[in-house]
Amino acid sequence: MKKTEFDVLMSIKEKGQCDADYLARILYKPLDTIEESITALKNGGFILDGQLSKKGEAELNTHRIDNAVILSAGMSTRFVPLNYEKPKGLLVVKGEPLVERQICQLREKGIQEIIIVVGYLKEQFEYLAEKYGVILIETQEYNTRNNHASIWAARHYLKNTIITSSDLYFEENIFQTYAYDSFYCTVYESGKTAERGIETDENDKILTTMYGDKCYDTWVTLGYAFFSTQFSSRMIEILEKIYDLPETASKFWADIQDDYLEELYMYAKRCDSEIIHEFDSLEELRAFDDKYLHNADSQIMHNLCCLLAARENNIIGIESLKKLKYSMFKFRCKGDTYICDVNPDEQEKVNYQGRVYYQCHDFMEGSLKLFKMDKNIKIGGVYYTDTENELMQLYDYSKDFKDYHERSLPLCAAENIISPFANLPLNFGFQERYIMNNTYSFNMDDNFIGCEKLFPFYQKISDVCGRIFGAKYTDPRPFTGMHCIDMITKTICKPGSKMMILDKDYGGHASVRPVVERLGVKVYDAPYDLEENDLDYRAANEMIKKLEIDYVLLAPSDLIKPLNVEQIDTTHCILLWDCSQIMGLIAAGLCSNPLKTMKNIILFGGTHKTFPGPASGLIMTNEKYLHDMMETEINPKYLRHSQMHQKISLLFALIEFEKYGSQYMSHMIHCSNYLGSRLREKGYDVADVHGQISRTHQIFIRCSKEEMNTIYNNAYKLEVTLNKKHKALFYGYGIRLGTQEIARYDWNDAALDTIAEVLIHLSDKDINIDEVKQLIHLLPPKTISYTFSDNIVNQFNNLSIYS
Repeated sequence: MKKTEFDVLMSIKEKGQCDADYLARILYKPLDTIEESITALKNGGFILDGQLSKKGEAELNTHRIDNAVILSAGMSTRFVPLNYEKPKGLLVVKGEPLVERQICQLREKGIQEIIIVVGYLKEQFEYLAEKYGVILIETQEYNTRNNHASIWAARHYLKNTIITSSDLYFEENIFQTYAYDSFYCTVYESGKTAERGIETDENDKILTTMYGDKCYDTWVTLGYAFFSTQFSSRMIEILEKIYDLPETASKFWADIQDDYLEELYMYAKRCDSEIIHEFDSLEELRAFDDKYLHNADSQIMHNLCCLLAARENNIIGIESLKKLKYSMFKFRCKGDTYICDVNPDEQEKVNYQGRVYYQCHDFMEGSLKLFKMDKNIKIGGVYYTDTENELMQLYDYSKDFKDYHERSLPLCAAENIISPFANLPLNFGFQERYIMNNTYSFNMDDNFIGCEKLFPFYQKISDVCGRIFGAKYTDPRPFTGMHCIDMITKTICKPGSKMMILDKDYGGHASVRPVVERLGVKVYDAPYDLEENDLDYRAANEMIKKLEIDYVLLAPSDLIKPLNVEQIDTTHCILLWDCSQIMGLIAAGLCSNPLKTMKNIILFGGTHKTFPGPASGLIMTNEKYLHDMMETEINPKYLRHSQMHQKISLLFALIEFEKYGSQYMSHMIHCSNYLGSRLREKGYDVADVHGQISRTHQIFIRCSKEEMNTIYNNAYKLEVTLNKKHKALFYGYGIRLGTQEIARYDWNDAALDTIAEVLIHLSDKDINIDEVKQLIHLLPPKTISYTFSDNIVNQFNNLSIYS
């Protein structure tokens, strides 16, 4: 039995429903995949009349989960100050102790044998053995090792085993009675995340994991996991081999899985992010259960309130100082910053991050001591005030950011730089001002006095977009390209309607599916022709007609040729065309503009990629009925303040592009093809379509997984901004480059030759970092071209509110 068929069978058992639409939604699978699985289960005799047959019940029972292990040994050092008094798993959240809630949820799924691994404050868990009949086992290494030590302590119980942590809170009972194979719960995280991101195949098998800056708009592991008997056996074997190695001590069990992912494979169990809650700090718990804002049931918090004549909700910004001393934490109260030591010694002051905190309170019996930051701190003979220190930090952060982007080699296809001319309005004071409605719905009765001074800018944006894009109706109110998708779908799409999208494996934006599915829209993947790097339009049009598709939403992130969307038959559907990546090419007339030739189309996108404007959004259409659906709904229903400084900066960029955009885009495409050719000559497998490497700003390098990771890791060290990819569009693995920013500097072929040499070095496992840095230093200065002269810019400078 295939995994999806098993998941369908189990869901029918648990949910009592055999509705394909419902199952597709909760399993995060395409409807046709679910329908095929249901048909296969019926034909195999596993389903009868929408319910499990005896054969189906028997099949599930061969996959029954044996037991569960709850990890509760850790010290939860970030959860100060509550962790000094009670293990996090015993905190009462919304009326229930966290660990007891999970025990009850496991028992509801028929899992009777429950093992709890304890360590820190272990005695506080002892009542659970009598109350629930759970098994308590101890690890004594909780303070020197990470949670792999708890897995090791429970190794004799590992078989078909759920592994969960006592500090998790599940809104719904997402534990399972049966499991097909090992899995980890995952949720979708929009934007940047510090969590452990994953990439999977079509069956949800985890192929690779990533962390930190590499994670953006992705599924991440969060919640509990399930070890199959095979997984458990192999994990124990690996732990036996590496347990005593010094580098193992700090690893989570998931880190060990990452190191042996091919042997310790898992599948992703996709869950709604609103169901799984993990609290890393008291501040996060307060946001979930406001009881903890006012009464955390903590003697330490009570004592602090007495000492400072404060309420608990006055104590904020709580931060562990475990690296300084385990018993110390920092917090703010009523504008002052303190350090608290719950196990104080004789010291009278604390030095931390260049600041001096002096003892200000000594609690009775010496059980708690407070230190307060001196407002005038002497460092190296110079006095710095608290505020000045904050300013110094802000200066350092800003300088670090600025210096990084001055040094880096910018080859990220998702970013661009705007000119001093387009930057001008950001200093004119527009940001703080309001205007309601858009160009076509403006009226003073709905507005603030003074907004009429902003209206001409909106009108001018419409005028310029009419000239550049041929748009009758323009809406610049959204903040980003993704915000455009959000605003458009909320205002024109109806729950239950059908939508065709571009799958992420073929370059589609990964956020589209979860955004539209949450609106109740049924999603279908557009058929794709890999050889053409484009949709299979014949099959797509047949699918639109057969399934009565209402909307086609195409949001390509990866493309070396513009999609030929004009081949889509929009007689009975609406095309939503996210042209973020090629907006500049359309505006320059270097690729076709479907807005001028097609009916029932909305053209939109982010304005900071090939179009070199601020990070903003732009919606355009020539259909009055579509315009009317959005015009009065976006504002004020879904958006109140439209960030006028962004909009006016966008207007300046539009006017700049009208004059210089064609030259800029032509040079950008030249850069893509010249650089791609040089890389191909030097041995890289550079993709092309019918012999042309690129008709956009992007270059695709196809390579093995190992080479991809080598290139990426070396690029990270050398501050070369690029992306690695794992999708069918790259025939497996690859690197995506973008030339839009280097083209904006008008770098010539000699500079591109140097860039090619740098990129070739990135595939070298034994790269000489210093040698390649010297190559990067040979590149020309980053002087923005294709813009108005300094004389023009200087005419506006005296308008700045800061001048």
